[in-house]
Amino acid sequence: MAIEHTTASLLIDLLRELSSELDLHYEDDELPAAASTMAVMQRAANALERNGFTAPDSYQHILGRFAGGRRQ
Repeated sequence: MAIEHTTASLLIDLLRELSSELDLHYEDDELPAAASTMAVMQRAANALERNGFTAPDSYQHILGRFAGGRRQ
């Protein structure tokens, strides 16, 4: 699926905002409760990356926290 620049910008902005909200409102041990949200965010990030775009740093940060929370 090809993603236009405008759509990519929108997805990046959404990932940035969602990631920031999750980071602000969830402790590490609570993040597994957001698994369905994280799965959708990962699908968006994967689509961006397949089309040559980069997911925002805030997404990478919350992804790392989520992975850490799942290991505990």
